[in-house]
Amino acid sequence: MPLIMIGQNLQSVRAEIQADADFEINKKAEIEIETILMHLENQNKMMSDTLDKLEKKE
Repeated sequence: MPLIMIGQNLQSVRAEIQADADFEINKKAEIEIETILMHLENQNKMMSDTLDKLEKKE
């Protein structure tokens, strides 16, 4: 019986370590996604401004 309990405890520890690693990866991914979205928003604004300037010249 003690061997089963030790095995279960090791599985629990491994699952907790994996969950922590997944959390860190998800945090990094969220930051990268926010950076990409900000970049795309800036590009969209620049393109919109350029289009407005071109339309005013016509």
